[in-house]
Amino acid sequence: MQSLRFVLSVVLTSLATVAFAQSDAHKMAEPKAPAPKSEAQNSFDTMKTLAGDWEGPVKTDMPVEAKVDIKPLHVSMRVTSRGNVLVHEFQEAGTPLDRQSTTIPSRCCTSTRTGSR
Repeated sequence: MQSLRFVLSVVLTSLATVAFAQSDAHKMAEPKAPAPKSEAQNSFDTMKTLAGDWEGPVKTDMPVEAKVDIKPLHVSMRVTSRGNVLVHEFQEAGTPLDRQSTTIPSRCCTSTRTGSR
């Protein structure tokens, strides 16, 4: 009698498994249309088009009597992290990297690290 109960429970479980496997209950729903991009996402997409190396003169608001030699600035911008982060590096043209900033759009902040890599 014990073996008959065991065999019956195995057969019923197997039938239920086969019936569920053939049903549509476990299928995923059709993918939803992507949500429209927000203004922040559109702005960040525009910022990502600036990726590359840039070099040019710098204007400052320092007083004229400061007598500081203003040299060209080299800016390197690159998109990383599957397009979610824009890394920009500033340095005096012809010098090693001394500053790195990362803009993460989802957190709306800028993280700055000074020093060498």
